[in-house]
Amino acid sequence: MPHRRICLSLALLLALCSNARPQSPPALIPINDSHLRLMGRADDRDPAHPRLAYPATGLAFRFKGTGAQLQLTADTPNSALTIVIDHKAPTLQILKPGANTVTIAENLDDFAHTVEIYKRTETWQGSVTLEGLTLSPNATLLDLPPLPQRKLMFVGDSVTCGVGIDNNAQCTHDPQLPDINAYESYGMLLGRRLDAETQLVCYGGRGLVRDYRGFVLADNVVNIPDFFTLAIASDKPEGRVPWDAGRFQPDAIFMSIGTNDMNLEKTKPLDEIAWVAAYVDFLHKARSLYPRSLIFVTEGAIVTDPLLARMVQRAAAQSLDSRVIYAPSEHYPGNGCNGHPTGIQHRHMADDFEVTLRRALNW
Repeated sequence: MPHRRICLSLALLLALCSNARPQSPPALIPINDSHLRLMGRADDRDPAHPRLAYPATGLAFRFKGTGAQLQLTADTPNSALTIVIDHKAPTLQILKPGANTVTIAENLDDFAHTVEIYKRTETWQGSVTLEGLTLSPNATLLDLPPLPQRKLMFVGDSVTCGVGIDNNAQCTHDPQLPDINAYESYGMLLGRRLDAETQLVCYGGRGLVRDYRGFVLADNVVNIPDFFTLAIASDKPEGRVPWDAGRFQPDAIFMSIGTNDMNLEKTKPLDEIAWVAAYVDFLHKARSLYPRSLIFVTEGAIVTDPLLARMVQRAAAQSLDSRVIYAPSEHYPGNGCNGHPTGIQHRHMADDFEVTLRRALNW
């Protein structure tokens, strides 16, 4: 009997020691795992550590388990993410500069879940580098469904990026709620409505021939024709990363260009003939890169001067391209604090352009 008690005590001690042994941390899943999918234009020259700059770039994955965390590095304190789980209401994640461990999901039911992570903020506010993904114990990655066959691209400035969508009525800046919200921009809304994979190629304050201050490429400022071919748009030449147009051939490209060109119109008027010629050149450039795309051009929601609408229409006509289509914009004035359209107004903009896109694309 004493011998048996000793054996039982030893077994109990071994069991307690085994339970007390610290568990190893979950393995870091590299971003280039075949189950993970980058969204939008990314600098993926290092596939395991891709860098995101444009708004609405991001990462998608599907897993069975109760939680997930994303490891990433932010190069400024001004970047934020939108996280969508199982197509439910999006949540906001503010990033700190340097290394971040972002809890994407926790305490979920142990079922299959679809996760979409979007960069909410603009390129000039900072870029993020994705480092890896960890899942809850015993969780497994699953295959994502195929991408939609339809593809859309939206090209423009801060309005296209979604700036102003979450402006508050008090006209104050809340660092915990960035006013930019690319996920709710008219382009991303249209992508979801039309079941289309969508890219935003946009940069606040930039125009066709000059930015809102009058600066051009010679001033080390990239404008729309310059960053149109970039995966990372940077005013510093060494920071510019090219994009291969063959990787994403959209059914339609929607261009909202000219708001920032018009910013100095009263003090430094545009040369209308030269501006139209520059737009025609840009349309020809876009056509050479995207031979099958319908191209829609509009004056955007902010500028009310009829000059801009006239110049956009002239450029469409002078392109001599039957697949360049002028789409007039309604004026949406923001909320009085800021001239950028609000979230509700972006939904109205999506309503306006949805009819045009569906009719022209037969969607």
